[in-house]
Amino acid sequence: METNDNEDSIDSLLDQLKHTTELTRNPEKAPFNLKKEDLEQFILNNTGRLIEDSMDTIDNIKQFIVSAPEPEDVHSLAELYKASTSAIEALNKVLLQQQKAETQIKVKVMDIESKQAMLEQKGSSNTLTRQEILDKLMNSGDIIEIKNESEED
Repeated sequence: METNDNEDSIDSLLDQLKHTTELTRNPEKAPFNLKKEDLEQFILNNTGRLIEDSMDTIDNIKQFIVSAPEPEDVHSLAELYKASTSAIEALNKVLLQQQKAETQIKVKVMDIESKQAMLEQKGSSNTLTRQEILDKLMNSGDIIEIKNESEED
């Protein structure tokens, strides 16, 4: 009877192990949905996480290579550095593009404001015609009477 119990427990253990390996081979994944509005944040988050993970991995591989350097391991480390550098460059390009867009917006706003100020100055200044200037001169002056001495005699 004991052998039967042992066989049952072994069979049960083997069934559990088979089921566990099936789960690890075929993990259930939730469907991947990404909205257009969330795309930028998704890229930033995952690129940042990728960079952090690769930097941790680089540190671990460096320690391993120092203890027992192998050409394949050194090549793997170089490739990991290359991939990490590319990811950092991609994030840097995103940052530079955002800064450029913000600067362009600020320059455009300043341009519009300066044009509006120039228009306001032109509108407030008076533009007079030659006739209007002559009329103002004639009407604003004091009248001086000149007596001719020859007429008085």
